[in-house]
Amino acid sequence: MNSVFPGISFSPRAYAFSVLILITIGIFIRIINFPAIPPGFNQDEASSAYEAFCLAETGKDRWGNVLPAYFPAWGSGQNVLLSYLSAPIVKIFGLSIFSSRLVSLILGILTLPLFYFCLRPLGRFPAFLGLLLIVVIPWHFMLSRWALESNLAPFFMLLGCFFLIRAFAANGSKWILPSLIPFALALYGYGTTIVVLPTLFTLLLLFFRERIRLQWKRWLAAFSLFILAALPFLLFFIENYLLKKNLTWTDSLFFSTPLLPSSRLGQVEAADWKETALHNLRFFMGGFDDGSNYNLIPGFKLLLFFTVPASVIGIVAAGIRSFPSIKTNKPDKENSVVFIFFSWAIASLALIFSFELNVNRFNHFYLPGLALVAWFVNLILTNLKDTAPKTTIKLLLLTWLILESSITIRYYFKEYPKESIRHHFNIGLGEAFAAARNLPVDQVRITDQMPLPYVYTLFYLQIPPKQFQTEAAYEIRDGVYKVNRFGKYIFYDEFLKPGKEYGYLSRKDEYQANENRTKEIIFSNELWEVGIIHYK
Repeated sequence: MNSVFPGISFSPRAYAFSVLILITIGIFIRIINFPAIPPGFNQDEASSAYEAFCLAETGKDRWGNVLPAYFPAWGSGQNVLLSYLSAPIVKIFGLSIFSSRLVSLILGILTLPLFYFCLRPLGRFPAFLGLLLIVVIPWHFMLSRWALESNLAPFFMLLGCFFLIRAFAANGSKWILPSLIPFALALYGYGTTIVVLPTLFTLLLLFFRERIRLQWKRWLAAFSLFILAALPFLLFFIENYLLKKNLTWTDSLFFSTPLLPSSRLGQVEAADWKETALHNLRFFMGGFDDGSNYNLIPGFKLLLFFTVPASVIGIVAAGIRSFPSIKTNKPDKENSVVFIFFSWAIASLALIFSFELNVNRFNHFYLPGLALVAWFVNLILTNLKDTAPKTTIKLLLLTWLILESSITIRYYFKEYPKESIRHHFNIGLGEAFAAARNLPVDQVRITDQMPLPYVYTLFYLQIPPKQFQTEAAYEIRDGVYKVNRFGKYIFYDEFLKPGKEYGYLSRKDEYQANENRTKEIIFSNELWEVGIIHYK
């Protein structure tokens, strides 16, 4: 379409200005009060950030593995890409909540123009509608504001789609060589990508087989680069999930592929595929509501009101559109874009049968789903009769999205920070650790009434990685690294020296005085208390 609104004069300059304004609004939503919202800090964020600190200081992870392809972390492993990207930032700015969340913010902002340019071959209106959706949907502006490492995968998958669109839709041969590298990087962003890529690549090979055949040497080189970039992760996967042991020759490589004490897949998979599929169907039909307040805003839709059913219909419509082009093997520019996002969406549906989903585990679906929403809405409007009020319908649709999202965004910045996210993200913990650092005692008991207390200790006190590796007393229990103590910091009562005074960092009123001991409170805030226990 040459015009966003038929019948209304809308010059290319005015359109470009509108797009720029919309992107600016999206940036503003993501940077206002950053990094104070969400308040506090999540344990997964602290873990990734400390790994970045370790990489920046030593080139190793917290356990001493050299440039690992996957972090053992707490036992079942953690994706590495966020920490590798954050390492130079942490080196420059120091270890803090700001530096830990900066990569997520930057990639979240870059997603806005990237998504727009991916959709631009579809026409002005679908590109603008898609941009509006990604600017205002809670899923995306929320993930841009905190540092969950698995949230990086959608950006790199989208970057790969951008390259493929340039290679196929625009016949840009120069884009072929780097086109598959972002997909390899997505493996390090989120391990579930290994479930998605085989189906995605198979469908792309089917849709674009003639074009690939005509430039097979370039595509073979591109695939070789993909294998080279993905090799560390693939070796890690083979050793951990297929062989269950390290290959001897991998010890001589410049990176490491550590064996995990426990399997992440073993933690998330259900009893059988039927039970898994039923759970995931309920999750899908419920609008991707997993009940987590860090993934979505309570009481509001993850992707706004109409996008979930529209994405399903869009996938079906794209599939119907695919069959004639599969036979002719001559997809035009618009169909090329549709097929790429359709392939990604279909490939992500394989996750439904793999393990029980939540918002994070299904994050491969949302971007292609939104892209197909924009395309399908435009397809419907294009096929309406000429007498239909197309401009009015478009204006009403955009107005609805703006009003619905405005209510959601206002709630996010006004009410959301006051709610349970404060407790889940342990607001005020940094100040409590600052007080605990200065306690004049030889042993400090850190409460275990929060997830991964030793990781929070490492992060907030910025313990040098070599010190942790030297002093940590830990055991592997049920596939989890159970850190009992390091230095003067102790995480379980049985490791305290009997009868000797000790400092503590605890939940408010977790420790009480009795006939044998007194409690001296040094610091307290909304959730935390720091003090010293004296024995009588």
